[in-house]
Formats: sequence, C-alpha cells, structure tokens
Amino acid sequence: MRAIYTCDIGSIRSGNFGWARCVPEDKANPTGSTDISRLVDCLEKDMRNRMNIALGFECPLFIPVPLSDNDLCRGRQGEGSRPLFAQAGATVTTLGIHQAAWILRKIHPCGANHFEFTTDLSKWPPSDDRQVLFCWEAFVSGDAHSRDHTRDAATAAMFFLNNEMHLGTVNAVTTELSFSLIQAVALWAGWSTNIMDLHGSTLVIKPNEPYKGMINSV
Repeated sequence: MRAIYTCDIGSIRSGNFGWARCVPEDKANPTGSTDISRLVDCLEKDMRNRMNIALGFECPLFIPVPLSDNDLCRGRQGEGSRPLFAQAGATVTTLGIHQAAWILRKIHPCGANHFEFTTDLSKWPPSDDRQVLFCWEAFVSGDAHSRDHTRDAATAAMFFLNNEMHLGTVNAVTTELSFSLIQAVALWAGWSTNIMDLHGSTLVIKPNEPYKGMINSV
C-alpha cells in the first residue's frame, strides 16, 4: 500500500499553506487541509499502517552548482520563467526547507525504524518489503496554478499518482551538478547519515492543468 502527499508551501500564519493526499485505490477522492499539524497526524497514521509514502514539496529541493562561474546564479534547466534564484523562488525555497525540516523531524520518531528515506525515483513505486519515504518536488505554475493552496497540492499529488509508473519520463527539471537541500534536511532530522546523498537531485513534476475534482476535508 502507498500514499502520495503534496505540500503547497506558504505562510502558516497567513493561511497560504495547503496539503493533499491521494491513494491508488481511491483516485477519485483525494483529501486535503490547510492544517500542517493535521498533515503530520495523517503521515504518522500511514506510517503506523506500514504504507509507503511519497511526500512532495512545492518548492525547490535542490540547487544547481555549475562547473563554470559563467553559469552561477542561473536557474535550473526546465524552470522556464520561474527560476529559483528570482525573489519569489528564493523566498519559497527558504520557507519550504524550513517547513520540510519541521515535518520530517516530527514524523521521524514514528517512521525511522521502518522506513528508508530516499529521493531516488527508481525506488518508487517500492518493489520489496521495506517501507519507503520518497521525497520529490512539485512545480505547480502557469495554467495548472490556482489560488487555492489545497487544490494546488491536489493537482501535484494527482499528477504524480497518474504518472507514478513512469516518473522518469515526466521529470521536468535537471542540473549538471546539484546540492540537495532535502537531503540536507534529512541529515538534520535524522533520516539519513550518508553525506554523499547531498550531491543528488530530486524528481520534479510540472502538471499542465489543475485538478478539477472534489477534495475531501480531513
């Protein structure tokens, strides 16, 4: 069994954070909320039920480290008009790492003994008995973007679910060399001890249209 989550990063105090969850067995009924504490409760419940978890964050999770100084301060390939080094991108990156660190620290006691933390897209969907916590990046912009943070989260989660058997073909953003921010968070939160993972990137998905169905409140 597995569950797909996405967090639409934004200010908690301003009500600009939202999250959604969907499962393969019930594609028509994603759930969601704007409550980050409720997100942690649902993640912990799924962990106790030994469900594999794909946890996406709608913010940059890795940054490019170019070979040439001429390429410094340039965005990642595939970002288009919304590079991570622009003001909005830099803001959401910082806030996203802040919130990801809080979430991963909170759920660590519940899942650390049973789950493998990974950003390796070849490990999803899982194929063996070991539970996986797979972190990935959502990039919801353009025609797919809405003013509803929970809906944006559902857009990314449903796109992931609909493409989970061929994720490599929908990976939308790449770099030559990467510094993995989410792996740094995993090290800090106790999910990982392998510093070589800091050199990796993550899956980035870019839906091309918004999710238009119902989202059940949690």
